Amino acid sequence: MISLKMLIKNTFIVTMDQEKGNIEKGYIYIEDEKIREVGIGEYNEEVKGIKVINGEGYCAMPGLINCHTHASMTLLRGYGEGLPLMKWLNEKIWPMERKFEEKHIKIGTGIACIEMLRSGTTTLNDMYFMMPEVMKGMENFNMRAMLGTTIIGQNWEKQLSDAIDLKEIVKKKNNRGLLTTSFAPHSPYSLSFEALREVAQAAKQYKENIHIHVSETTDELDIVKQKYNMTPVELMVKTGIADNKVTAAHCVHLNNKDIKIIKEKDISVIYNPQSNMKLASGTPRIIEMLDENINVCLGTDGTSSNNNLNMFEEMETGVMLQNLFYKDATRISSEKMLKIATINGAKALGLEKLGVLKEGYFADIIMINLNKPNLIPCHDIYSNIVFSANGSEVEYVIINGKIVMDNGEFVDIDEERILYESNKFFKESI
Repeated sequence: MISLKMLIKNTFIVTMDQEKGNIEKGYIYIEDEKIREVGIGEYNEEVKGIKVINGEGYCAMPGLINCHTHASMTLLRGYGEGLPLMKWLNEKIWPMERKFEEKHIKIGTGIACIEMLRSGTTTLNDMYFMMPEVMKGMENFNMRAMLGTTIIGQNWEKQLSDAIDLKEIVKKKNNRGLLTTSFAPHSPYSLSFEALREVAQAAKQYKENIHIHVSETTDELDIVKQKYNMTPVELMVKTGIADNKVTAAHCVHLNNKDIKIIKEKDISVIYNPQSNMKLASGTPRIIEMLDENINVCLGTDGTSSNNNLNMFEEMETGVMLQNLFYKDATRISSEKMLKIATINGAKALGLEKLGVLKEGYFADIIMINLNKPNLIPCHDIYSNIVFSANGSEVEYVIINGKIVMDNGEFVDIDEERILYESNKFFKESI
């Protein structure tokens, strides 16, 4: 990775800063992992010894924040197609995952990192098993991540212990502050009441975020109702899960009381439109949640239920699905969707100074090439980003002030070798 004082000049800037707005031609000066200045026009200071990127013809914007991933599931891309969620999990995904070893997790994570970086994701909120191996898979990619050990089923005590241990492993490794941790109880229906309560208490004790699937399908609602005569959201309250900082993935089937609880408990909802559509889980009431000032962020889910990790696609689908569901094309703008994919994601993960290009914020920046046929003309930059871009236009990626991708080429990442070895591995091991 290149670590230098850096200047991006002559570029269109989507700051996501309400005060500054968009800058048609400006500059961004970066030093010591942070943005030190965002300005209009020319940078007039001395540029000797500074890495200069000429951003003419590009749009600089905050890196996208993927708030719900299972990165290692790249190994299962296209596996178990055409099944509803519960059948898909019980008959295909969970049996195959039980066969995974450490080597599978590491390889799967590496592929996911390349895919996400190439399509503009700089931060992910991951939930999976064998998280130390996920960390190894992420080495050299310089990505920002919140890592959550999945806690599920009868073995929850050991998994909770692993999650606590992971916190210490990450703390010792440091990783320039790029990695943080969470507790990731799989869902209200896949854990006992005792397990949920113990996870909630541990999260409070260790001041950890909770990352959990909530009300994804009607089957889940039926399971929880039969067992507790509650909704999954009510069960989160009863067990104490909701008393922590929670990111709740899916939230497809919420009733009015659930939405009220989520607002009162300041739970962040992770919208996963493509996964919900592919598995026919349903459409969450996102616009109503936004109207209630609930913090809604965006995620792709895993590659076997999506089947990619492309946040540009997710933004486009996310708007269109809500337009169709409410039969109203005026309720969720492309600018609001970009906020969901950046600022709201940072808020959900408790990552301050992220999601906006502003003085004092971390330099997590992507640059998209505007000189592409699908981005010409540009009447509305937000519309072009959300509806016209497909992720292939991302040619520069900067994370924590370091260049990860420079003019379409990875820096210090041997992409060709990783892809070759991964293909070879998949053919021999899966």
